[in-house]
Amino acid sequence: MKAIWLFTQNTIHQLKNLGSFLISSYLITFIILIAITMIGNHFNIPLSKFTRDPIHILNGHPLTGIISNIGILFWCSTVAICFFSSAVCWMNKKVLNPKFLFYSGLITLMLLLDDLFMFHEIIYPKYFHIPEIIVYLIYLTLIASYLLKFRKDILDTEYVLLLLALSFFALSILMDVFITENELVFLFEDGFKLFGIVSWFLFFVRTCFNQFLEILKSKHDLKLNQIYGIKEELTEVEIEN
Repeated sequence: MKAIWLFTQNTIHQLKNLGSFLISSYLITFIILIAITMIGNHFNIPLSKFTRDPIHILNGHPLTGIISNIGILFWCSTVAICFFSSAVCWMNKKVLNPKFLFYSGLITLMLLLDDLFMFHEIIYPKYFHIPEIIVYLIYLTLIASYLLKFRKDILDTEYVLLLLALSFFALSILMDVFITENELVFLFEDGFKLFGIVSWFLFFVRTCFNQFLEILKSKHDLKLNQIYGIKEELTEVEIEN
């Protein structure tokens, strides 16, 4: 009974501590569901179209879009790593510029959303009448501005991984824009893109991991200095006595 009582007390205590966090998180989720419902009603789209898996709706093969889905997983992982690491670096000012990781998360989020919802392929050209090449130029300008702004931070990292990622992306875009589509072209175009996403992911994994090592090292050195400082003070006191 005592264990059950302690468990109940801890649960209530955690719910109180997480109250505002849970309310804000669930409120955003609720707003998304309400927005989807309103859009469906306005455009006469069945709600199941928004909630069910595309493969079930289209009666597709289970492996349909698997390469694209794998890429989305790597994009999502990179976004989470960048934002989490940025928050950690904000609290440890002696390590990598947290703004670099925060803006890296934003750039990656932009690429993730474009890949997930096919902005440059369908949304912008079909619904906003913006040619795909213009969208590419906008993305290129944003990424170039990001690279220029944080060039010093990037040069302090293992930037060869980032260069590989950008090279693979460039090859994929070139094939998409200038080469007539067929099965082999799709393989190389999407293959280069996947290599680019993986390289992008590896760059930020390595960068953030190295920063965490620096943080741990600085904390360890600080603790050692404190210990040695206490020992020196004790030695001085013993000598005086």
